[in-house]
Amino acid sequence: MRHALRRILWIVPTLFVISLGLFWLLSAALLAEPGAGNATPRFLNMRPSSVRDLALGAMRSVAADDDNATLARQELVRLGGAALPHVLPALDSLDPRGRSRVALALAPVGKRMNVGSAEERGSPEAAVLFWTRFWQDRAIEFRPAVVKRAVARLAEKSTTGRREDVQQLDTFALPELLGSMPPVDGPEDVKRVTRLAAAAARITDRPGRVPKDASVEETRAIVRSWQSWWLEHRSSYVTHDGAERVLAMVSETQYGRWAQGAAVNRLGVSSGGEPVLDLLAAKAPLTGWLLLVGLTGGWLVGIVTGLVGAARAHRPPDFLTSAVAVPIAALPVTLGAVWVAPGDAPRAAHVAAALLMILASAGLVSRYQRSATRVTLDQEYTRTARAFGASPWRLARWSFRASSAAALSLAGSHLPQLVTAAFVLEHAFGLNGVAATTLHAVAARDVPWLMAVSLCLAATLSLTQIWSDALMGVLDPRVRLGFLRKRGAAE
Repeated sequence: MRHALRRILWIVPTLFVISLGLFWLLSAALLAEPGAGNATPRFLNMRPSSVRDLALGAMRSVAADDDNATLARQELVRLGGAALPHVLPALDSLDPRGRSRVALALAPVGKRMNVGSAEERGSPEAAVLFWTRFWQDRAIEFRPAVVKRAVARLAEKSTTGRREDVQQLDTFALPELLGSMPPVDGPEDVKRVTRLAAAAARITDRPGRVPKDASVEETRAIVRSWQSWWLEHRSSYVTHDGAERVLAMVSETQYGRWAQGAAVNRLGVSSGGEPVLDLLAAKAPLTGWLLLVGLTGGWLVGIVTGLVGAARAHRPPDFLTSAVAVPIAALPVTLGAVWVAPGDAPRAAHVAAALLMILASAGLVSRYQRSATRVTLDQEYTRTARAFGASPWRLARWSFRASSAAALSLAGSHLPQLVTAAFVLEHAFGLNGVAATTLHAVAARDVPWLMAVSLCLAATLSLTQIWSDALMGVLDPRVRLGFLRKRGAAE
């Protein structure tokens, strides 16, 4: 038991390593698509960008009026209030012309924040004077404690004054706004998210408001949308200092964003906008049932037919079971799906898929069981029992514990083949399992779904292998003795 528990605990680091390899393969396929390039590093970002870097870089470009000045102005507007604590204190370091250009570039930000008049923001001299006084008077408001209090008051109740308090902080308030949205469990949470989402949508100029009379589930979907957007754009509105910068080297990567999305949004959000965990909960039971039927039913049928063939070797029963098992093991399950073709009857499709899963598994298990039983029947103790008059059927039953271990060892290695068979049958018979969603995810390059399905299959394969090894130890004392010796050597 301790050996099995130890192996179960090792599944977690194993899945982590598998997730790295899977993400590398999937992201490589995604980046290979034309126009799908991503400048974000996959696993390690030695220079994670932050709002300070982006804001100061855009400010210098605007001040110099270089070839990138137009894009830099747009960047300053996008960064908005989050850039002000870095740009406004640095205005004095610029020459007069550069200072005027930067002050004028901030005019759309001031309009969005509803601060100053058009005249104060519109002329070079007035704009420089306005932003200088603005920072002298209101720099203290750009502090985490002030933002937290302003957002908490807006979440509690929406009034004109409270909306203006958050509006005048602009994108500087986004971390607190989006962090205050979840959870959504009832009508009061819907009202709270409605107020916060309206403020965030006004600041970012993106859709994401909660419709009137929205349900709890609809509001949760909107919150998930905001969380996904924030994972992608968070580094543009926050700074990375100290230990947070070290963490950002991992979190501000493609893999880090996927991992954060999986942790926050129920294994991530699929290309259709639904949480991957909810999709798995709806689709996986059918696929899991087919796999369970294929493993257990195929194992039982295969062992029985293998015992029959071994007990009557080179006789009609053996020839019959071999004539059936060998073609089943050799031919792909696709041919069986074409041959059966249950039509539009859902119940018949489920039954046909289950029978084909059993046959696909039983054919191979039967061959292993027959070979292992024949080896066991050639042992000295069986020859002695045969000399004393034991029948072949009785000898086959006596050899079951020793011979079935070989067939049982197939459970882990045979599972990937059964997964492929289940996917083929689901698609062929129109069953609502994991297959259809996975095929769509491959075409849509839906990394969250593909990662979740692959990791679930890897975990299932690991647990199945541990289960089969434990049963082998019960059936064959030699296997159990080997586990004990290995544990004793390790200790």
